[in-house]
Amino acid sequence: MDQKAEPDNALTFGDPALLTRVAWTSRWCRRTQSVEYAKRALAILKGEKSQRAITQRGLALMCLSWQAKWRGDFDLSMQEALRVEGALPEDAFPVERAHIYSVLGVIHYSRHRLDLADCSVQRGLMLVAHMDSEPAHVDLLTTLATIQRHGGNRQSAGEILGKARSLAEGAELARVEHNVARWMQADDAPAHALEHAERALELADTFNNRVILPYAHEVAGACLIDLGELDRAEAHFTDGLTIATEDEDTRAQCQIVGWHAQLEKERGNLGQARDLYRFGSEIARKMDYTLWEKIFARGLADVYEGLGDFKASVEAHKMAWKLEAAKRQ
Repeated sequence: MDQKAEPDNALTFGDPALLTRVAWTSRWCRRTQSVEYAKRALAILKGEKSQRAITQRGLALMCLSWQAKWRGDFDLSMQEALRVEGALPEDAFPVERAHIYSVLGVIHYSRHRLDLADCSVQRGLMLVAHMDSEPAHVDLLTTLATIQRHGGNRQSAGEILGKARSLAEGAELARVEHNVARWMQADDAPAHALEHAERALELADTFNNRVILPYAHEVAGACLIDLGELDRAEAHFTDGLTIATEDEDTRAQCQIVGWHAQLEKERGNLGQARDLYRFGSEIARKMDYTLWEKIFARGLADVYEGLGDFKASVEAHKMAWKLEAAKRQ
């Protein structure tokens, strides 16, 4: 998978419609290229006020919002999503707007606003209710399943993922398999979860899904921690972090650091675990990634207690409780 390949110069100076189309179709396999093409389309369209220009601008922004969401640049993703709403009306662009509602759903649940996340996803599902084969439908279902899981509705989450899995094809299937692995790992079934994580890695390789690779490595490593296979877990975290760093995917980096901290805690390396939790917590804070800020606070509370720093442990517990209490469902 040649992620860093230079984009085709013929395309970088081409028709904005072609640029936006290639940007979107290459979104899973060539993250950097996808962003470059979408930005180039915006540059060409700058100042143009025709309806065609407005439409193509909206499509470019949709791609950029989607990419920013996956990278963890939630503020930028939100800004671009709101600009899409002004360019692509729901009645004319239901699929495109459905993708944006899924993006907004992810941002909202990442910031512990499960109520807003659910509203966004339900709105998107209304737009593609009879379009089962649309990737936007699969996207929304996987986002909804994650919202349900974080809300404590694990059975519902599993049922929704089952539906998404039956509809997904190609690169989307790799994404869904990785979500199934997350659900099973959270449901204390690490062996079965690992099977799905490994399947996600295979599918990502088969269908050239670069985006999902670091996340699939992350959840595979998490499963292996639960199974006590710490060296294998560390290998997955190393591979995932390498890809995430190359692609400037802050969200994947943040999550992998969190699980690596858990791994070091399991090994008894409490000082190293503390440092990793602190590092990850700072990343999450800068992202305004409340969901993982809470996870890091809980991890720090446990590690500080193990180190005998009871004052710091209490403060970390208070922070975790504060973040949990602020969650809205």
